[in-house]
Amino acid sequence: MKNSSIHFIKKLLLTLKDLKMTAYHHYGNNIYSIPKFIYFSLFKINTFIIVGIDLDNKLPKLDIEPEFKIIKPTIDELDRLRSGKDLPREFYYDKIHGIKKCYIVLCQNELAYIHWVYLKGDKNRFLVLSDDVAELNYNTTLPKFRGRKLMAKMVAYIVRDLKKEGYKKVVGLTHSQNIASIKSVKRAGFKELGKVKAFGPFNMKVRV
Repeated sequence: MKNSSIHFIKKLLLTLKDLKMTAYHHYGNNIYSIPKFIYFSLFKINTFIIVGIDLDNKLPKLDIEPEFKIIKPTIDELDRLRSGKDLPREFYYDKIHGIKKCYIVLCQNELAYIHWVYLKGDKNRFLVLSDDVAELNYNTTLPKFRGRKLMAKMVAYIVRDLKKEGYKKVVGLTHSQNIASIKSVKRAGFKELGKVKAFGPFNMKVRV
């Protein structure tokens, strides 16, 4: 079985296992959440906006409140943080795609936010990454901590950290209807680079 098929099956199984939690997380705790999640995932042609930021340019700095603690956990540390918790799919892309690099935000040892970083050679649905390009991919703010612009602040923080590691460019994708996410990445200095369409698991790839 091809690697792409294995990754799709892993994602599907994890989604089905936590379907209610994932659907409620994305579309709210109501009777329309699961039908909406299924429709947008399987039956609609979706448009994703590719965004990026050149790390040689001046980077915005957005301060994070002192009660938040940022960590870059190992996978073993992440497993301990997830243990016994009911979390959405965004917390498990090490298991879905084998990704090893992520940033976590804690508030008094409580999980608040996660953002995965994809590098060249990582499993990637939409992009073909160059050596000096990193992609900010799946992320989420848990409901208790929303409304505090945590995504924009973390994107700005991660971009600066990746620059220190030697990366020259950071890119990302966001669904065209995810207005909050688009505003967050633009607040952190990202510009639109292009668009890519997907139908279910099928899409073209873009080299960056």
